Amino acid sequence: NDKSVNIKDIFLLLPDDVFPVEEISKEDRSLLINHIGEDKAFDISSTPIGVCDVKNGYLNLTGSQYDWEMCYWNLRDGRKLVAVNNSTETGSEIRVFFYDDGKLTEDYNYILGGEQDYKLTDFIDISQLSPKSREYAEQQFMNGTYHLYYQLPRNGASITISIDIYELVDHDENYDDFYEANKNVILKWENEEWKR
Repeated sequence: NDKSVNIKDIFLLLPDDVFPVEEISKEDRSLLINHIGEDKAFDISSTPIGVCDVKNGYLNLTGSQYDWEMCYWNLRDGRKLVAVNNSTETGSEIRVFFYDDGKLTEDYNYILGGEQDYKLTDFIDISQLSPKSREYAEQQFMNGTYHLYYQLPRNGASITISIDIYELVDHDENYDDFYEANKNVILKWENEEWKR
C-alpha cells in the first residue's frame, strides 16, 4: 500500500548521484536514517540528515556549504511527485521524480513550478533603488546574469523562489538597498497545477 510510503522510503530509492558532495549508497542512507542528529552520522557521510519530517514529507541534509532538501506532493492518481533541490553557487539544481508502486522514475522534462516568465520586478521592488542601480540591475537581469534559489515546502505545498541579489548590485555600498528591496516569488500548488 503506497499510503504507508514515507519520505524515508523515497530517500532510499533516490539515485546515488543526487547528493550534494559525494554519492551516498543506499546502505549508508539506511544508516543515516538510524542516526539522525547523532555525531556518529558524520562518520557515515559528510552530509548527514538534518531534518527528517515524516508527517510533512520533507527531508534535508546538513554539513554542506549549500542546502540540499527533498519533499513530495501526493497526486490524485496515487503517485507522488518528488523534488530534490541541490543549492549550488549558481542557483538551485532541481531534479524531479515520480514515485509509483514502489518505483522512483526521474522525469527530465517536468519543470518544477511550471513554465514561469520572471521579471526583475518579481524579485526586486525597483522603486527603492537609485536610477543608476536600477538600470544596472535591469541590464544584468536581461542578460541572464542572476541565479534563482528554490525553497521546497516543509509546511504547506508552495515553493518559494528567491534571487541571489549579489549579481544585480552595482556597488557594494548599495547592497543594503537591494537587500531591503528584495522579495520572493511564491508558486502555489493548486489542483495539481502551479499558480502564482
